[in-house]
Amino acid sequence: MRNIMLLFTLVLSLTCSGYSQPGNQSGSAMQPRVSVYFFHGTHRCTGCLNAEKATVTVLNDLYRAQQDNGILRFQSINIEEPQNKALAEQYEIAWNSLLIVPANHEKGKVELTEQAFAHGTDPEALKPYIKNVIDPMLK
Repeated sequence: MRNIMLLFTLVLSLTCSGYSQPGNQSGSAMQPRVSVYFFHGTHRCTGCLNAEKATVTVLNDLYRAQQDNGILRFQSINIEEPQNKALAEQYEIAWNSLLIVPANHEKGKVELTEQAFAHGTDPEALKPYIKNVIDPMLK
């Protein structure tokens, strides 16, 4: 039983933290039209992990092609790491947040933190919230 729990914990941590989408490397020449940021601290509760996992599931279901070609980018950002402090300050992030930002960065940014946490165990329920924000940004 203990081995199963260790395996589950390992899989969950690999799935939820430090996740990098294919085709979304920071060295990419193309700037994304939409950036999706999941800001979090170093120590994460189950709700935070579930909210990020549900977000990633929705993005993969709806926008895989846009992620692969660099039009949409997802980033999991630990706001406690020094290299991420400037980005957190730019968007005035103090703690866990799901932020969707169009290419112009300030105009039209949308926070869906409450919805992500409320539907962290049900990606299908989170899907319409994300879709209603991202679809107009991609047009």
